[in-house]
This record gives sequence, C-alpha cells and structure tokens, in this order.
Amino acid sequence: MNSVQRDGESVLRNAGPWTPTVHRYLQYLRRAGIDWIPQALGEDAGRERLSFVPGEVPMYPLPDWVWHDSVLAEGARKLRRLHDASIGFGTDGAVWQSPAKVPAEVICHNDFAPHNLAFHDGRMTGAIDFDMCSPGPRLWDLAYFATRAVPLTRDTPSNAPAMDRARERVQLILDAYGSDAGWDDVLRVAIIRLWDLAEFSRAKAVELGKPELDADADMYERDAEFLASERDLSP
Repeated sequence: MNSVQRDGESVLRNAGPWTPTVHRYLQYLRRAGIDWIPQALGEDAGRERLSFVPGEVPMYPLPDWVWHDSVLAEGARKLRRLHDASIGFGTDGAVWQSPAKVPAEVICHNDFAPHNLAFHDGRMTGAIDFDMCSPGPRLWDLAYFATRAVPLTRDTPSNAPAMDRARERVQLILDAYGSDAGWDDVLRVAIIRLWDLAEFSRAKAVELGKPELDADADMYERDAEFLASERDLSP
C-alpha cells in the first residue's frame, strides 16, 4: 500500500502522521536489543528513511521452503521477542495508523507474516514494515501469523500443508511462542482479524484509488467465513 524505494543501504517510504511514533518505537526496540529490524533514519519532505534489512522477503505465491515447520517456530520465537521488548514503551501522544485493540498487552506488528519477514537460506533473519503497529493483545499478532503461515485459508496453495495439519502447526506456533492459548482461541481471533483487515482494505481502496484492494478484501472475507465454518465443526 506504500511507495517504497531503495536508496543504497536505506529505504524511502511515504510517511504519515504515525511515522514519528513508529520511528520512536523502532528506536525503543533497538535499545532493547532487537537489531534485526529497520533503523529509523529520519523523515524529510513527506518521506521516511529506514535502514535496509538484508535478506530474501518471499513474495506470493510463496516458495516451498516458507511452509517448513521451522519457519513457524522461528517466526513465533521472534514475535515473542518483539512483544516482550515492547513492554514499557510510552504511548502518551502516540499516533497509530492501525487502531489500538484491547487488551493492550504489547505493541503488535499487525502484519507479521512471511511477506514482511527477511530470510537467509530459509532461516528468518529480520522483520520489516512496522508502519501498521499499534497496541493490542499478543494473540492478535499470533492469530494473524498463523493465518498466513500455517496457512488458515479457504484456498490452500498447492505447495502448502493442507488443513488436516492445521491444528498441529498452530500448536507448534503457540508452543514456540510460549502461549497458553488454544486452537479455538486462534480461530476466534483470526476470524475477527480477517474481518478487520477486509474493512481496512476497502477503506484504503477508496483512499488510495486502488480497486485491487477490494479483491483482497473479498479474499479476507472468504477466509473468515471458511474459518468460522471450521470453528463450528471443532469438537
């Protein structure tokens, strides 16, 4: 949804009212020892500058190696580190692009998925695109990561694990993160997250003049309805 340009070892993106908050948050994370994320380098003439995070960021259709169990475990552990490091971040005067959710346990990435993760030789080495971050519950990020990485979608890619492995793979994420949530918790929040994302995409389609985002919204709604049916069938 953003206009991105690489400039040597940095990246230029369109900024917004939320950019100062996000930059302050990125600095906070780096001070907490999270060095595998972009470094905020400033803002000029409506563009933000961030350090370039090296690695391969998989694009759709996702390659075979993205579906390895190890990616789920590594992603969950990295997400736990991000969440834990966010505790204590000052939110007074903060401006967020994505509305805050309750309970505001941590700062959520809000788009923690393979398409925003950097890899080297199939191992996760970094995370990018923090412009949608905002306060929310840990499960909000966990459920969305599961949706994209398990995957929990109506139309499973031909090279991805089928839904008959979904429970097992969701549990792998929860165990690696250290969450006591269960399958039903993940499905419930994933469904809400997908409806929320559909509404956001439709609003952005109008705001940015990008009708293709309506097609994305349709997909999110289909997936939400599919997961609702799966939840109804759960014992």
